[in-house]
Amino acid sequence: MPKAQQDIRLLIKVLRDLEEFLPYLVLVGGWAPLIYMRYLWKAIKQEPLTTVDIDFGFKSVSYKGKDTIADRVTQRRYGEHHVRLGHDTPFVPIAKLEKEGLKADIDFITAPATPDIVRDRLVGREILIHEIKDFDLLLENTLKVSVEGFGVTLPDPGRFIFHKLLTFSQRVKPDKLRKDLYYAYYVLFISPEREKLLGTVKSLVRDHEGGPTVRRNIEAYFGDTRGKGPAFIAEGARVTGIAAFVENIEEDAYERIRGLLTV
Repeated sequence: MPKAQQDIRLLIKVLRDLEEFLPYLVLVGGWAPLIYMRYLWKAIKQEPLTTVDIDFGFKSVSYKGKDTIADRVTQRRYGEHHVRLGHDTPFVPIAKLEKEGLKADIDFITAPATPDIVRDRLVGREILIHEIKDFDLLLENTLKVSVEGFGVTLPDPGRFIFHKLLTFSQRVKPDKLRKDLYYAYYVLFISPEREKLLGTVKSLVRDHEGGPTVRRNIEAYFGDTRGKGPAFIAEGARVTGIAAFVENIEEDAYERIRGLLTV
């Protein structure tokens, strides 16, 4: 597994290179829990299981800059992961720190309804843009955190949890599914704002159109402490060391996630 302390240098490089675009981007994916823990809550606990890849979301925004993100990564000589054999576009940018031997794909994600003109002006048509249903959920209520002097926008932590619980079951790759569940648990575990966080997630389960799906997902994976959900979370918790903070990690995972369904 990648080490968060080491990988943060690559994230900082990307933030520096894309600094003028940061007001239009939201950092999502596996980096969000680490930023919540280290820079928002300043908690002193074991760091989450992180992915190396860096994911940015964006929505319909008015961007009038001269350069696109595609222009910028080309100027900075980023690598390119070509999606179609024999075609230069679309590509996924690859950030690198050669001396440290670090590299990561940078993925850009938006909702299906985001107009092409926004995609082309901000990101650029040369870069692959992923579409995710219900992605606007992460972009509707955000917060800004200073990360080594860079202003980084993140999803509201409660919405981050809700979105993970809404979409994890759609994952094709089992390791992605496990990580999504672990990230949802980790944010619940690490947050010093427990009541506020629970209130946000429970209200979304109750009122959001995706609430019934979240309820079904939780009921399917967290039927009891021996369910697939607690087992997947326990796997990540033991790798990262979180399990050392609780007496029974499967029971704790079950109670925290299943508890989101209580009024």
